[in-house]
Amino acid sequence: MSIATRLRTLFPSSSRNGNRPPLLEGAQPLVGHILPFQKDPVQLMFDGKRRYGNVFSIHLVGTTAAVLLGAEGNEAVFRAPDDQLNPKEAYKLMTPIFGKGIAYDATDDTMREQLSFLHPALHKKRLEIYAAHMNEEAERYVDSLGDEGVVDILDMGNELTMYISSRCLLGMEFRDQLNTQFMRLYQDLEGGLTPLAFFFPYLPIPRFKRRDAARRKVVELIEGIVENRRRRGFVGEDMLQTLMEARYKKDGRPLTADEITGLLLTIVFAGHHTSGVLTAWSGIEMLRHKEYLPAILAEQEEVYGDGREVSFSSLRELNVLERGIMEAERMHPPIVLMMRKVLRDFHYAGYTIPAGDMVMVSPAVSNRDETIFSNPHVYDPQRFAPGREENKKHDFSMTSFGGGKHLCIGLNFAYMQIKALWSVMFRRFELELASPQYEPSYDFLVVGPHHPCLLKYKRRKEALVRVPRPLAESRIH
Repeated sequence: MSIATRLRTLFPSSSRNGNRPPLLEGAQPLVGHILPFQKDPVQLMFDGKRRYGNVFSIHLVGTTAAVLLGAEGNEAVFRAPDDQLNPKEAYKLMTPIFGKGIAYDATDDTMREQLSFLHPALHKKRLEIYAAHMNEEAERYVDSLGDEGVVDILDMGNELTMYISSRCLLGMEFRDQLNTQFMRLYQDLEGGLTPLAFFFPYLPIPRFKRRDAARRKVVELIEGIVENRRRRGFVGEDMLQTLMEARYKKDGRPLTADEITGLLLTIVFAGHHTSGVLTAWSGIEMLRHKEYLPAILAEQEEVYGDGREVSFSSLRELNVLERGIMEAERMHPPIVLMMRKVLRDFHYAGYTIPAGDMVMVSPAVSNRDETIFSNPHVYDPQRFAPGREENKKHDFSMTSFGGGKHLCIGLNFAYMQIKALWSVMFRRFELELASPQYEPSYDFLVVGPHHPCLLKYKRRKEALVRVPRPLAESRIH
């Protein structure tokens, strides 16, 4: 890199810089836009959109990132081949958590094979089994709450989705390990996911040191469970067992304990990390707009009023509840930004984004595109109702969970557990938010509401619907 080029990177101007997308004003020497990016990346994206429309660029610590907004921008990024716009290169921050040579740190072929090991855990047959477990965990949690009180809605979502993910995907041994110590380890792993980790994932700062120590302890935990299963000859019906039996096609070797841990963390983060905050946002918005509650409660009575068990098929019938969750997802996507590394020059909307730059899309901005969604800043679950279905105006109108070939494989699982949780809460309690305002926190890459976000609950004198608990509940100890 020439001295002139380096100086332009460190001391950017607001000029167009050749045929690249226009650079948003306000970049500071050396750090670019990193300060407003860390404080409120969504506001930064909206500032760029107001100034330049759906295509512009920002500087982040010596890296230029082109921002592509709207359904067309989403489509261009998610349809691009990986050897041009590469997600692995953009998400190296996950390597300290998942492990070296695992997922984003593996070669393309190895990553594809590793992810294929996860698919059996999310097939319909498994989802049918999981539905009962989801309900059991939700009922168990509700039983522990007492008749009335206050609970932090984000803590509730994170705790319950962790129990559900571990129970369904990792088995009862792992579920039984979810004590205070393990939850602290998981929180230390999550604590390593900050905007800073995109650029400097191995800085010797306390947060990253805690992340690394937590992963070592989680490897020891999973290694112990694997050894115990093999010693007892126990065969589980979960993802852990699937990974224990998996073999690489090339040489037939089994996965190491480190690889099993990394892939389990991959699926747990996918099943829990985003679901916990979407659970919270869903409850906040449904309770903040109580005019929609009668239809949600009536649907519960219609589906479960005859004593029907909670199942995969019955959860799929909760369309009114699902629309409430979808609208919360649209307004508060857990992942507000998604990045790709440009490996080959990328052309879009008359601009050239050169190799070495980053490309970024923002579900938080694109999900509020007024050309797709009417009154986009207004909570309106009916926009997804039959006959309206605004999200179907474009295949890439909502990309909160990715899109195209990069659509999250755990999307159905995530929606199932959120529906199971809120179904039980609505049936058992009268609910009320403790505050009308719940603001997003950008301290982490997965954006939930600021703490505290309190929910008041009071047990109904008679449950809205009495749903018989499946026989599988007897397996919980």
